[in-house]
Amino acid sequence: MQAESTLKLTLREAIRYRGLWGQWSWIAHRLSGLAVLAFLIIHVWDTANATFWPVAYSYTVEVFKWFPFSVMEIGLMAAVLYHAFNGIRITLLDFKPEWWKYQRQSAIAVWGLFFVVFIPIAFFMFSRTLNHCSELSAAGDSCFTFPTP
Repeated sequence: MQAESTLKLTLREAIRYRGLWGQWSWIAHRLSGLAVLAFLIIHVWDTANATFWPVAYSYTVEVFKWFPFSVMEIGLMAAVLYHAFNGIRITLLDFKPEWWKYQRQSAIAVWGLFFVVFIPIAFFMFSRTLNHCSELSAAGDSCFTFPTP
């Protein structure tokens, strides 16, 4: 019998575990942190191209305007906001350990604040994406067509 991979075991147990608010906040915080880290790596590489490989930089800017990337940019904004708000919550709870008994209420407050701030920003970002798509459509192109170099 083959041993189960650690990643597979971790994912299965994370879904199966019933830690409720604390568990789901931890998972969302980790995933949002990984999304921000992935963006930062891509951003540093892309920005370095502006100096060292300008043709590649211009092309990647066009790729980032492609519709799927525009939608992922909205997801990135969600990750940044949630990670920031939840990080403040965790910091407050770490400085005041007696507040841990309010973990459920603080997690709900973080999600509420997140949605209040994120929804208008997402609406604005998506409307800009749709405007870009309509500009491309007026020029006879589509925002679903992957840019060619």
